[in-house]
Amino acid sequence: MTFTISAPPHRKQDITLRKIIFAKILALVPVCIVAVYFFGLYALALIIVSMVAAVVTEAIIQKVFDKPLEINNGHAALIGLMIALVVPPEVPIWIPMIGSIFGVAIAKHAFGGLGSSVFNPVLAAWVFLSLAWGPLMQPVSFPMIGAISDLVLETGAGHLIGVSPLALIGGVYLIYRRYIEWRIPVFYFLTTIVFALIIGDSLSYVLTGAFIFGVLFLATDTPSSPVTKNGRIIYGILCGVLTVIYGHFDNYIYATFYGLFLANCVASFIDNNTLPGSYAEESFFQRKYNQIMDKIPFEKLGVYLDE
Repeated sequence: MTFTISAPPHRKQDITLRKIIFAKILALVPVCIVAVYFFGLYALALIIVSMVAAVVTEAIIQKVFDKPLEINNGHAALIGLMIALVVPPEVPIWIPMIGSIFGVAIAKHAFGGLGSSVFNPVLAAWVFLSLAWGPLMQPVSFPMIGAISDLVLETGAGHLIGVSPLALIGGVYLIYRRYIEWRIPVFYFLTTIVFALIIGDSLSYVLTGAFIFGVLFLATDTPSSPVTKNGRIIYGILCGVLTVIYGHFDNYIYATFYGLFLANCVASFIDNNTLPGSYAEESFFQRKYNQIMDKIPFEKLGVYLDE
């Protein structure tokens, strides 16, 4: 009998980084088409300029620092595309260009490149643009889903991404294909809906294209989200809580972006506290339970436990 000796992993799948990235780009094509249909060719110009700026910036950085040219993996193009989708369609064409340069150069490569960024480059770029050019980044209107038809074409959309929540359904296919993990989007979506209903917020302001985009594409960004299973559940719940808290006092468009950006800040902390233990060690929930129980002064409360 002949045995083959090889290094792990032994279970191989036909999934590559390039395939995942281009699947995400294809999943965003429908909403791009609807945005161009609704906002006109200027929306297409914003998308093209943003993607070109992101790719050129990455190529220059990799050339200057003598790194392998990796623009063909599509990651820079995906960043540029997503940045264009989160800006209002009326902005000057240099706004998404600057956003893409910032997202690729600062939010991505300044932190070590692909897989090392602390913050989602798209969120970091949006926050930067909003703080630097607030009046230009202010949308003309904020959407409200008042009828089923608004899920197909939202005429009150103030950002390219908000023009059609239904056109983002391709993100569900990414979950089905296991290109993105299901725990974060499921718990993020459910937490937001349940919490919003509890405090009395109308779902017509919650279920926007920006929120669906955040659930399926932004929150699931691998470098800026936890890798442990329990951590992803906690992270998804945290994203939902932050989104509702911010959205209750302002609007759910900004709430999605700022909520996810704040969640990025604690993703590493969540990871460090949810790492699985070695065999026979306490689980994450057992550790937390015992830590809480150790802090309760049972003797002062008159409660005595058998040794």
